[in-house]
Order: sequence, then C-alpha cells, then structure tokens
Amino acid sequence: MSLSFHSLNNAMLLQILHDLRAGNRERCKALGLGEEDLELLRTLPYGILASLAHAPVPWVQVRIDLQTFRRIIVQGERDEQLEMLINRAIRLGASSSIMYECFGLLYSETALRRRLLNVPVRKGRPQQLSEAQQHALWRRWLQLRPKEHSRDPTEQFEAMLLLAEEQQISVAHVWQQVALHGERQ
Repeated sequence: MSLSFHSLNNAMLLQILHDLRAGNRERCKALGLGEEDLELLRTLPYGILASLAHAPVPWVQVRIDLQTFRRIIVQGERDEQLEMLINRAIRLGASSSIMYECFGLLYSETALRRRLLNVPVRKGRPQQLSEAQQHALWRRWLQLRPKEHSRDPTEQFEAMLLLAEEQQISVAHVWQQVALHGERQ
C-alpha cells in the first residue's frame, strides 16, 4: 500500500512544483495549500522534497465526488446512445440535410462518418418509391408514429429509422414521405 502512497505523493508534489514554476499559484491554493506553504515549497532543498515525495504515509487525499461521477456516467450513456442513433441513421441512408437538421452535423462531418462506417455514397437522384411502396410506407407510419401527446423529435426519428429498416428503403425516402404529408416536426 505504501507504493500507492508513494506514487500519489510523488505525482502531487511534481504537479505542485510544476504549477509553482508556471506561476499557477491559484491551482496550488485550490489543492489546499496556503501562501506560506507555497513559499516553503519553493525554498525547500532537494533532499527534503525527495523525503516529501517518498514519504511512507499519504499526505494526499483522493476522494470521489459521487454526484459528479454518476452524472458523467449518465451523460456518457446519453452520448453513446446518440452516437449509435447517428451511425444507424447514416447506415440507413440519411441525407446530409437530415443529419444537419436532426443532429447539427455539417455536410463534411456526415461525409466523414460515412467513410468511417464504409457507407457507399450514392450518385445522382435517389430512386423514387412506387405508389404501392408509398402506400405501404404511409400505412405503417400511421402505426409507428409517436402519439399526438408525444412531440419528442428523437422518438419520431427513431420511428422513421424503424420504418426504413422494415421497408428496406432509405430513411431519406421515409423522411420525404412524412414531410410530404406534413407529419414531421
């Protein structure tokens, strides 16, 4: 256990000395050191600094801020879900304009993600849906779309992605049809 204390003590001392040399006295004070402590550290000979760094007992305390720790995990999970949704949309043929409107991704960011996901770029205008496909899509959309009381755009977009998967068409076609009938937020 003293090896961990040694590592912590040494790391903290190096950081404090670095901050002192860089003139970041406020960072040192935020760690709990006062002006007198900083002056003393600045003037200590190497031998005493080495003793401080290699002390067999901890003079550094590490605490976990559980509230912040948990908040960061929750935010990380949200970010991961968003990444998965973005990647799913790109794989299902979402256009750059859809990606910009839904996620704020610029054309260049969408193009880069397509390359990273090995999604081929289609040239020219997309093939139009047949009338039968349009009717099938619309009937299914009426079943999948979020209810009137739910105006969550993510929920609506996820329903469009599901419909694109089921109908084996691009989400751009679904987006276009839903917009055509004034259903999109």
